[in-house]
Amino acid sequence: MTNTPIPLAVAFDLDDTLYAEQAYVDACLRHVSRAFASLTGCDSNELYRRISEAQNPYDALCEIAGEHAPTISEFLDVYRNTHPGSLPLREDARRILDRLAASGAALYLITDGRSIGQRAKIAALGLEKYFGPEHIIISEETGADKTTVVPFITAMEREPDDTSWTYIGDNPAKDFLWPRRLGWNTVMLRDLAGENVHPQDLARFSPEHAPLLIVDSLDEVTVGCRKTG
Repeated sequence: MTNTPIPLAVAFDLDDTLYAEQAYVDACLRHVSRAFASLTGCDSNELYRRISEAQNPYDALCEIAGEHAPTISEFLDVYRNTHPGSLPLREDARRILDRLAASGAALYLITDGRSIGQRAKIAALGLEKYFGPEHIIISEETGADKTTVVPFITAMEREPDDTSWTYIGDNPAKDFLWPRRLGWNTVMLRDLAGENVHPQDLARFSPEHAPLLIVDSLDEVTVGCRKTG
């Protein structure tokens, strides 16, 4: 009997998987600092240093600005409308994306967050090279985040029924539960530097939340077309 290749689709998380989310946070705080420096008597570099070192940047900004402090909605409007010129894509992310794109695998991006912020990150990382418009799934645009089945079913509906799926992420709270229930392969990129926004203490979660594979680098991920006998 001739083996028939099963089409492969690989979906990626965005933040702290393809790049370090702290880089985006820093870009947002620099944007905030430029926008509000005139209210504080500090130049933007000094203001950035002070609010980026604070546990709560908004509270620090208010303390510095005093009676001229912006409202929280004004702060968030500036923060969320940051459009970084560029963000550094992980080198191992670039390698795996190049390899998978060359192999003909379908590449998807499944990410939680507001549309304006996530799309600003995607543009700053140059990810449109790898993910077409129909292959980018953002929670605000679908009306449901990764704690639900919706983003993953949305991706599956855009590919043949016999596709073999893999999801690569970093957050056991929501990245692996639904993909596992749907029969996907799941891979977690370990936070070696301890700088991720979300903790990876698997003991905090049920076994169903755990990935099937944990890697220290995306270079360790080997996915290819599976065959049926």
